Order: sequence, then structure tokens, then C-alpha cells
Amino acid sequence: MKTLQQLSLLFCLLILSACTSQQHQLDNASWRMQRQKLENITHWTISGKLAIITPEKKGSARIHWQQNGDDYHLNLTSLLGTRIMEMSKEGDKVVIIDDKGREYRGSDAEYLVYRLTGWQMPVYKLPLWIKGLPGDTDYDINATGQVTNIKTPNWQMQYQSYQEVDGWMMPEKITFKGQQTELRLVINDWELVTQ
Repeated sequence: MKTLQQLSLLFCLLILSACTSQQHQLDNASWRMQRQKLENITHWTISGKLAIITPEKKGSARIHWQQNGDDYHLNLTSLLGTRIMEMSKEGDKVVIIDDKGREYRGSDAEYLVYRLTGWQMPVYKLPLWIKGLPGDTDYDINATGQVTNIKTPNWQMQYQSYQEVDGWMMPEKITFKGQQTELRLVINDWELVTQ
């Protein structure tokens, strides 16, 4: 009798293990499909709100980001519409225009942003992370194949919600936590150019 109970228990555990393994494979298949779709989106625009929190200061801005392949145009404005910062990248050239209209040029956007504002902002990886792509870093996904967390040595991203955009699931609320800067992005509008 005891052997029969042990065999029954073993059988149940094997079935549960198979179900868990199957669910994990389905999750990975969903993620592979989602990742491939997102990697094919190279031209997009977002509009929303960005909160920037540092040990010294808190602030918020409206954000408008237009991504064209590897190039981008980022515009941060106050809630009243005045320019806080405008940044463009074409090729390896970055131009930042501050709130007084002064231009700053260089090839390292992160360095320029930090020099001008004191904000640490992972500009180089933002085009990937905004879309919910982890790049080559550690990440977690949910059952529907969406990234929930991304971790690098310097940044941790948490994806609180997604929204449907033209049949795609795109991030809506993301928190980026760095060593000295926290960014909270709420995306109100996505425009995708699919090819």
C-alpha cells in the first residue's frame, strides 16, 4: 500500500513538472515572438511625462521622443510648454540645446546630459529599454511574453504596465533606477512605423 502511494505521488509530481515545463516553454515562445516584433520596430515616436528624481532635486517634464533607426530627437518641455532640453543624434554627433537656447555638441550623449543637468540618463540604451527590450542584460518576463524587469550593474528597470498599440503590446509605465537618478516614464502615446 505504501509503495502504491509513493508511486501515485511520484506520478503526480511528474505531471506537475511536465505542466510547469510546458508553461515555461510557452512563455519563452511568447517572449521570442514579442522580442522579434520589437526588434523590427526601428522608427517610433512617444509622448508622455517624465519624472526625474535625484538626491538634490525632483522635477517633471513632458517628453517627446522620435526614433529614426539609430538617430533620435528628444524634446523635454515644462508642463507649460517651455523648453527644458532638446537633444538630437545624427550619426555619431549629438546636439543638446538647453532652456536658454545654448547649443552643446559632442559624441557622448550621456556625458553631455550629465555635464549640463547633473542627471544620469542611460541615453544609449533608452531606445531599447523604452520598447521593452533588454538588450544583452538580465531580465524577467511575464506569462504573456512582456518584460517586467531589466537589471544592469548601473540601472534597474521595472515595467509596471503595457498598452495595446496597433495590435502590439508596448510599455506604458516604466521606472528606471540608477545610482543617483530615478526616471519615471509614463507614455501616453505611441506611434509605430512598421516595415
